[in-house]
Amino acid sequence: MNPVEVYKLLPKSNCGECASATCIAFAVGITRGEAKVEECPYLDEEIRQKLRNVKPVNWREELVKRLQKEVRQLDLRQVSKDIGAEMEGDSLKIVCLGTEYTVSPEGEITSKGYINSWIKVLLLHYIRTWGKGRVVNSWVSFSELKSGMIKASSFSRDCEEPLRRLFDTHLSSIDPVLARFGAKRIEHEATEYAWKLYVLPKIPVLILYWKSEDETDSSALRVLFDRSADRFLDVESLIFLIEGFVSILSRYLEFSKKH
Repeated sequence: MNPVEVYKLLPKSNCGECASATCIAFAVGITRGEAKVEECPYLDEEIRQKLRNVKPVNWREELVKRLQKEVRQLDLRQVSKDIGAEMEGDSLKIVCLGTEYTVSPEGEITSKGYINSWIKVLLLHYIRTWGKGRVVNSWVSFSELKSGMIKASSFSRDCEEPLRRLFDTHLSSIDPVLARFGAKRIEHEATEYAWKLYVLPKIPVLILYWKSEDETDSSALRVLFDRSADRFLDVESLIFLIEGFVSILSRYLEFSKKH
């Protein structure tokens, strides 16, 4: 079943009693395996059983397939000149978070480093977007990027806030872990805790952190982008980028803590 077919079986009341905001969101959650049938209190057993048989679709893997199809239509040699990548034979070499990845003309991605569906989507979308321009070395907030104001609260909630909590918990070990991603500690007039990180060749970010001085003071964190960032990824993709980075960073920090 697709989300529309699932939605037709739901009450369509948008009651808010499940974890989803609307019935259509609940339907999408069912097809992705992110929501459970039992969360809706208004389904009879026959419909529950039908929905239990819905096979979840891995939306990221489906998206990877669509992006690979689009990348196959591109001349990677032409694209590489604009997005800060290099060619090796017919394949494109691109660095993401300090790790080199190889993208074949068919859109297949290989690396000696870590690969998951997030990295695949990010790299293929970055290539497919084929942004042009140069890094201008002028830092701006997310809200100052094109259409950034509309998504500013989402960026703060889903990216900056969880990153701040990671820094609060792991500040003493943050430097070597960030260095594994290619981040460099830099001097900054606003704070002693500042790192410059190239997430992608044309997407550098500046992470600024202010440590709380005492119990009455709270910590703060800002993620700034080069003013040219929205030429290479739209703001929703930049949120996706930083969310994924936070998730990977969290796993590395937990691993380093245990070892």
